[in-house]
Amino acid sequence: LLKQFEHLNHQNPDTFEPKDLDMLIKAATSDLENYDKTRHEEFKKYEMMKEHERREYLKTLDEEKRQREESKFEEMKKKHGDHPKVHHPGSKDQLKEVWEEADGLDPNEFDPKTFFKLHDVNNDRFLDEQELEALFTKELEKVYDPKNEEDDMVEMEEERLRMREHVMNEVDINKDRLVTLEEFLWEVMRMYSKYQQQLFTEDELKEFESHISQQEDQLRKKAEELQKQKEELQRQQDQLQAQKQELQQVVKQMEQKKLQQANPPAGPAGELKFQPRTYLSVKFVYFRISDITVIKNTFSVQTIIM
Repeated sequence: LLKQFEHLNHQNPDTFEPKDLDMLIKAATSDLENYDKTRHEEFKKYEMMKEHERREYLKTLDEEKRQREESKFEEMKKKHGDHPKVHHPGSKDQLKEVWEEADGLDPNEFDPKTFFKLHDVNNDRFLDEQELEALFTKELEKVYDPKNEEDDMVEMEEERLRMREHVMNEVDINKDRLVTLEEFLWEVMRMYSKYQQQLFTEDELKEFESHISQQEDQLRKKAEELQKQKEELQRQQDQLQAQKQELQQVVKQMEQKKLQQANPPAGPAGELKFQPRTYLSVKFVYFRISDITVIKNTFSVQTIIM
């Protein structure tokens, strides 16, 4: 519970002071950084799973089909990389392109201060993360098209996030995840550093595939156990059904004996001819089948000649 209010100054519970605001900003910044980290991890798993499934699919093909699929994969990668030049995120060229194509202004009259005010959508004198990410739409549209099979829109959103993080790391001097006009004017015009990086290594992919394989083995063993339990339950059901039929046959025989005793046959002179009387004694035997108690009726017949 205390963690929920760790951004507050507990030594001064009555008023909200500048120190409380600083603590609140730091707590919010930490939460956002953790959120970004989680998004990166989820995307990394997404990419490894996609590659894992592709490789598993190739294993199911014969040599000729596998080579065709590999060729198609390489062709799609090449096609995805064949796009207009992408400017470095946050560079002057990239911002001037937004100025010209998105804002509809003359590129020769580019003014950083005016640009900042145009894209400070809520007029709070900061460029926040959403306002920054909106600046990269034109660049991303050069690379990603939802109509193209080779373009993955999940990858596009990850690229947008990485562009924003890159610009923030270079421009956001006080690390409050907001870009002021001063930070923008002093930093964004001279910013240049490589932000591309490999998402995962071959060793990380192998470790991921090993984890997937272990999960599949566990699911397979569980399925086998469930199948055995199903077969055992079916066997017990068949046994109970056989016992039921046996009991029904005995009851039928009892009914027939009862009818014969109620209507005894007559002798040659019309006298009644008595049949041996049959008494049935029922003995109950209890036994267990997989925690199910079943009562089996066994009958012994005792005949008395009247």
